[in-house]
Amino acid sequence: MKLVTKLVANKGLFTASCLILGLVIPFIAEPLINGDRSSAIAQTSATKVQLNNILKQTIFGDEFGAEFSDDKVTRYAAAVNAIENKRLEIFREAKNNSNWVDVANLAESKQTKVCNLAQPPEFLQDLCSQLRIFTEKEIHRRGFTNKEFNQITRQQRQDPSLRKTIQAKQMQLRGSK
Repeated sequence: MKLVTKLVANKGLFTASCLILGLVIPFIAEPLINGDRSSAIAQTSATKVQLNNILKQTIFGDEFGAEFSDDKVTRYAAAVNAIENKRLEIFREAKNNSNWVDVANLAESKQTKVCNLAQPPEFLQDLCSQLRIFTEKEIHRRGFTNKEFNQITRQQRQDPSLRKTIQAKQMQLRGSK
């Protein structure tokens, strides 16, 4: 089933790529045929950017394409700021527990986060649960599904320009408090 889904998705991407190339090639080829190489090169650079944007939209859908609206970036940055503030609050509370050092050392030895330990102590279970519940509520409060939020998170890790835009918005939001 996964193979069929992958083939269908790849066929759709292949079809979209062929369609895009069919539309773009005449704009590149015409200046070359007429001898205007500089125009062809300039159009090729712009066309690469457009193709990249179209392919991102094909892969991620319009909602997660190459361009993010200012509103979406603002909502995402606000959610990330709120989640990080709550995480720091929870972390401060956890550090006040006498067992914290042992738990932190255990997590480090297993190369995992304290909330991802197989059997965290009771004090930590409650704090991690609070953080998970807050995170999910904040994501939804800002108008995202978990899937959308995670897609943006993954994309900003791969796209330095998007990451810088989100970071700038986070700083702007922190400064306006």
